[in-house]
Amino acid sequence: MTVSSHVGPGTRSSAASLTDDVVASLALAVFSVAVAVGYARVFSGWDFLDEMVVLAVAGHGSSLVLRRLRVSGWIAVPATVAVTAWTIGMIQYRSTYSWWLPTADTWALVESELQIVREQFSVAVAPVIYGSGWDVLAAIGLAIAVVLSDAFAFRAFARAEALVPGGVLFVFVGALGTDRLRVATSVLLVVAGVIATIALRWYHAPTTAAGQRSTLGFAAPAAVTVTIVVALTAGLVGPRLPGADAAPVYETRGGGGGNSTVVSPLVDIRSRLTNRSNTELFVVDANLESYWRSSSLPRFDGTTWGLPDRDLAPVDPALAGRRPGAEDLFQQVRVVNLGGSLVPAAPDPFQASGVDELRWVPETSALLTTDDDLARGDTFQIVSASPRFDPERLAGVPATDAGDPIHLELPDDLPDVVADTAREVTAGAPDAYATALALQNWFRDEFTYSLEVQPGHGNSAIEGFLRERVGYCEQFSGTYAAMMRTLGIPARVAVGFTSGNQVNPDTYSVLGRHAHAWPEVWFDGVGWVPFEPTPGRGAPGAEVYTGVPPQQDSGARPDDAVEEELGEESTAPSTTLPDGATPDDNPLNLPEEDLADPGAGDDDDAVVAPDDPDRTWVLVGGGVLALVAVVAPWLVRRLRDRRARTSVDRQLARCWNQALQALEVVGVPRSSERTPLEAAALTAERFPIAARPISSLATVVTEATYSRRGTAGFDVAGSYGASTMRDCRNWCRQIERAVNDSVPFGTRVRRYFSSG
Repeated sequence: MTVSSHVGPGTRSSAASLTDDVVASLALAVFSVAVAVGYARVFSGWDFLDEMVVLAVAGHGSSLVLRRLRVSGWIAVPATVAVTAWTIGMIQYRSTYSWWLPTADTWALVESELQIVREQFSVAVAPVIYGSGWDVLAAIGLAIAVVLSDAFAFRAFARAEALVPGGVLFVFVGALGTDRLRVATSVLLVVAGVIATIALRWYHAPTTAAGQRSTLGFAAPAAVTVTIVVALTAGLVGPRLPGADAAPVYETRGGGGGNSTVVSPLVDIRSRLTNRSNTELFVVDANLESYWRSSSLPRFDGTTWGLPDRDLAPVDPALAGRRPGAEDLFQQVRVVNLGGSLVPAAPDPFQASGVDELRWVPETSALLTTDDDLARGDTFQIVSASPRFDPERLAGVPATDAGDPIHLELPDDLPDVVADTAREVTAGAPDAYATALALQNWFRDEFTYSLEVQPGHGNSAIEGFLRERVGYCEQFSGTYAAMMRTLGIPARVAVGFTSGNQVNPDTYSVLGRHAHAWPEVWFDGVGWVPFEPTPGRGAPGAEVYTGVPPQQDSGARPDDAVEEELGEESTAPSTTLPDGATPDDNPLNLPEEDLADPGAGDDDDAVVAPDDPDRTWVLVGGGVLALVAVVAPWLVRRLRDRRARTSVDRQLARCWNQALQALEVVGVPRSSERTPLEAAALTAERFPIAARPISSLATVVTEATYSRRGTAGFDVAGSYGASTMRDCRNWCRQIERAVNDSVPFGTRVRRYFSSG
């Protein structure tokens, strides 16, 4: 009687060969990698991809190994989760591992970085930096998708349904991300999804009573054809359908056009900075170039810089007093697309008029409208006493009393590293001015400017910024002000805009990309003095005492649309030269290095380089070695099978020896003195579950051995042929499975690597 490994029509589940398993797992892994490529929508550059590929391979690979070892799903799925979690930790926190295992330091660091992400998630705008917790969050998301898709595909026998977890993650990331590579990543996902679906349908293909099914050779051309059709449709036809470029029904990434109320100055600044919008917000006609300050934020509660909690009672009509040495800066501000109620103006305004009654709030140095929000066409006439400082005036001046203790307040749980670093950097500074200048130059020299870092000034965020040394103006200004306060010097954060594009000698067009934040330091008898710790930025009129020439984001890029699609950023400065000056002039007689483009040599990829650039390749190498170790025994056995198939007696001998070798593990001794039928009878007595396949196999071996026609006749003609040899191999596999199901897990592993 022929005994088949296929009981009847149905899925192949437990009867799948290693080749089948590898092909199906590889197709699903390719889909997971395509999902990971979608992270390009929220991260710039491609630093994330190699780590995500390692994670996908580790998840699907470990599941494949456990599946081949016949480990129960109740054990295999949690084990796969453990493997992916270990891989995430090994990639991100290898330095905290001890004996290749996570430690308490590992969990503490994970908790700290995820806390940063929790604080930032509600206000984060893509692209974000691949680090500071966002890398871990991305890895966790992909790990969940990998584990669920693999469990659905191979434990719940799903086909296209197995792609749902990865598809949900891809859509979620796309909703939060930018338009970078939107079509390309979507086409890649669709193509990978089609391939994975076809592979899984082939893997789970129904079998006939004779054990027949479609072959991979038939499925492969069909997969290629369907994939090409789908790719062409998605990549060429999809983007050209009516409404493909229409605005979303619901905008998930903020910004929307038109005016919008500024709930928090820093949130508004962050949104404009990240979007790097070329939208014109307002136009200023002025006789002098300046930063245009919207407000100053004196309160630091350990979470963010903001307005005081108490009621600000505006003072009207008195504005700021004129400081000695200031120059009158006449400006007319015309609103184009600027929302909220804060009117940008050069420091320090002392006269103002406009369409509505304006109020001056001394505690925040802010001008605001009292009735309605700003609207397109609103025009304001403002005169500011633009301060002009020089080092001689600031040197030796004490900085102790800004008139309100709020300018020195710090949270009780501010990390010690903030004060310790401030003291270390400014050690030896003789006065407040030297201290402020030393701290400013330390930030400019030791840190890198990047818009991909998320907002926030919480304790963990400050620690992360000081550790990573990468950030944008909000991090620089907030951390600078906090560090100055630890030294007993009053400081605050100002928000507003750099000068903007100079369209003619007296007119400046201020765009969304010109949003900026900078610190201001108090000097007794002098007032608030701005400094500029952010690389690539410099306030006009402040270069004499800061040593920083006027700099801003000029937005001058040769092909803005193409470079935005590639995710590139530019921090090239725009320096306004005096009338008649040429680019080769140095009217301020500054050192040549101060005139260098601060954005030169910046490389977005270098900004977020991993702490250990070789760590991924170490893991890849380890994964390859592990894969080789797992595949090598199977490859050796396949080569032996191929050699054995040159003759029937070799095939039968190999099947019989494999069966007897497996039965030895469960206590059925082998002996050359027993005939095949006697060995089958002993097996039925000691291991009844294998009685049927061993009896069938023993019958064939006996007839082949004692047939008058010999093995040659058996091989070519008679009642036994190729179909019988296929049955013999199936009986042998049934015996192997029965043995594996009856022995401990460790014994299975040893048998896999030792049996031949």
